[in-house]
Amino acid sequence: MKTHLTDLIISRRSIRKYKPESVEKEKILSVIKAAMYAPSAVNCQPWHFIVIDDRSVMKNIMAFHPSSKMLETASHAILVCGDENLQHDKNYWLADCGAATENLLLAAHSIGLGACWIGIFPRENRMKFISALMKLPPHIKPFALISLGYGDEKKDAPDRFKPERIYYNAWNIPF
Repeated sequence: MKTHLTDLIISRRSIRKYKPESVEKEKILSVIKAAMYAPSAVNCQPWHFIVIDDRSVMKNIMAFHPSSKMLETASHAILVCGDENLQHDKNYWLADCGAATENLLLAAHSIGLGACWIGIFPRENRMKFISALMKLPPHIKPFALISLGYGDEKKDAPDRFKPERIYYNAWNIPF
């Protein structure tokens, strides 16, 4: 039996085309709040978020990042960053920021916004570029950039359930 949350998770898609209207500040804060409620190792919460609506910044990103063209129509972008000084232990910020990013994407979908995860980590050239562009201190690491807006496209959810990848008690014993 599917729950409402399961339906929400399955129906979330990467949206790359947006309507021209701007996303309200309250909705942006709402999705960031959801991100901040993600689980993190020892509850260290080693994340920071930079909200971007400056068209010149978005153009700079699009000129550099080959997979960021959706920023052309996005209302905003949100940069998810990890803080090495706040993480539980070396590289824990990665899993923590991944959980926060997924919460953000699901929250956006739940309130009628479209969003798309634009990869930054682990590409060193992308991390260096974004760090310089956003003037990040050395202990703050860019993880992901999320385009955000009112979606101007609809996508059906593909069937991704693969029971053959589920095992029981050990590798290769079908569940």
